[in-house]
Amino acid sequence: MRGMRRCLVLGACLLAAGAIHASSVIGLTVEDQARLSRFVVVGEVVAERGVDDPENGLETEVTLKVMSGLKGGARTGQTLLFHTRSGELNGEVSTAIGEADIRPGQKVLVFLEDIDGTLYNIGLSYGVFNLQEDAKGRFSVVRALQDGLEIVGGEDVGNGPFTIEDMRTRVSYAAKHPRFDNAMVRENLGEGR
Repeated sequence: MRGMRRCLVLGACLLAAGAIHASSVIGLTVEDQARLSRFVVVGEVVAERGVDDPENGLETEVTLKVMSGLKGGARTGQTLLFHTRSGELNGEVSTAIGEADIRPGQKVLVFLEDIDGTLYNIGLSYGVFNLQEDAKGRFSVVRALQDGLEIVGGEDVGNGPFTIEDMRTRVSYAAKHPRFDNAMVRENLGEGR
């Protein structure tokens, strides 16, 4: 089932030496992303480092200090480690086209799935939202979509801006209503987790 989820969410097309110009992910609603996530959190990136994963190659391990947990029991002040599918280590660089560009000091809302004991952001940059503050001190989030990411069948899911309270409400709704919105996900993974 983990392989099926990875295939459904990630899509295909990650790495190839210049031959691939896009990655594809299924356009999921915020609710479906929440249903697939172990954690949904708002936090500040405090560190990142390149790691060499034995199966996936170079990745980036991101340390996120939680500002607010929406799903999964993460508490304010706690740190979570998750991986992105691009990385740099000892001068070698590997880039997953369409992956989120995450840097220390950045504040994000991220949907994290557990793949074989390691947390990953769901759907490359599609599962990462940049936190924005307006002149009145109100926070909202907008998807951190990167060039080269093709969203398949997600015309109605929206990219924001969404208020944090709206995201909290949608994540809570997903927990109470496990039926997936996306028919393909529903067919392959069942009604819910």
